[in-house]
Amino acid sequence: MQYFITETQRKQIDRTDYVEFQKGQKNKKYKPVFWQEDSLLLPVDIFEELELYKIIPDFQSFGITMIDKVKWNMMQQNAKKESGNIQELMAELMPWVEDNFEKFDYFIIDDV
Repeated sequence: MQYFITETQRKQIDRTDYVEFQKGQKNKKYKPVFWQEDSLLLPVDIFEELELYKIIPDFQSFGITMIDKVKWNMMQQNAKKESGNIQELMAELMPWVEDNFEKFDYFIIDDV
């Protein structure tokens, strides 16, 4: 099952209720910029159905949640205790996260 879509796919669907997984920025002070071309988007209903917020350390339901490598490792450990669907979602997210951490120290989860 594919959980995430890209920004290009979102534009074709014309839907806006997503949780955006956005790559980090070069500067240390994060500036919110939404619907980035290299973001992954997860429909809010799937996010809530899977209760993904339970595995995300310090999740901010209204605002941004910054995930560094330590928090990512915690998310992976927490996911191992959850259903197979969350583990599938994390496996789908893994290549994107690894690519992000090659360039940046963090990524953002934002309920846009």
